[in-house]
Amino acid sequence: MSAGWGWAEPIRQKHFGEPLAGRYPLERLDDAEAYWALHDAELRRHFPPEVFFNLAALSGEDGKRARARLTASEGGHRLADFWVARDGERVVAMFAGHQKDAETYRMWHSIVHPDHRKRGLYGEIVRRVLAYTRELGFDYVVSEHAPSNNAVLIAKLKAGFRIVALELDAALGPGLNLRYFHNEAHLRAYEFRCGLARLDERLVGAGYGAMPLLLEQLQRGTAAGAEAAEAPPPSGRPAE
Repeated sequence: MSAGWGWAEPIRQKHFGEPLAGRYPLERLDDAEAYWALHDAELRRHFPPEVFFNLAALSGEDGKRARARLTASEGGHRLADFWVARDGERVVAMFAGHQKDAETYRMWHSIVHPDHRKRGLYGEIVRRVLAYTRELGFDYVVSEHAPSNNAVLIAKLKAGFRIVALELDAALGPGLNLRYFHNEAHLRAYEFRCGLARLDERLVGAGYGAMPLLLEQLQRGTAAGAEAAEAPPPSGRPAE
């Protein structure tokens, strides 16, 4: 972790210092290379093979140089976390995440050994990551999953994640994109967009574009409704 992230270390220890499920000590790995080397050596054989494409490799040397220049131009180093939980020398679970931008943390990869499933480990990993990212100050936690991965999707939805997109990625195939809203006002905006007819003062105050037109339409609708309520009932029909 770069010196610029030194302030996050006490928060990291607070949420990941205790063993997973009170039993499996957590170890933070140095980088993605160490993480995937351990994953391939210990866990890969327990899961069905999958086919992906390395789009970076398809970009060639020109693309590699362009990405390096863009990365250097960002300044600083984005936060990245690589964790392994062990039972003695045996790997029980692995999970990784990283900062996408100033608002968003991505749960990138989470896996539990088949012999240690149905013990609540994945749910605890999700809860710890959410608590960790909330305290760090991120607005969102995102993740992408195969649409057929019911077990993980159900666990994430139960934890409060929302479905935000279905995409077809050229490298990975179809993915269902989930998002957890740490910011309650952002969650209400999402729910409004999904059809929940509820506006509050914060949403109205943060609205722009056609928000004045929407408010005008709502006011006209309210006035029309009041007029209809005050009108006499049709002939031959008793008032309620």
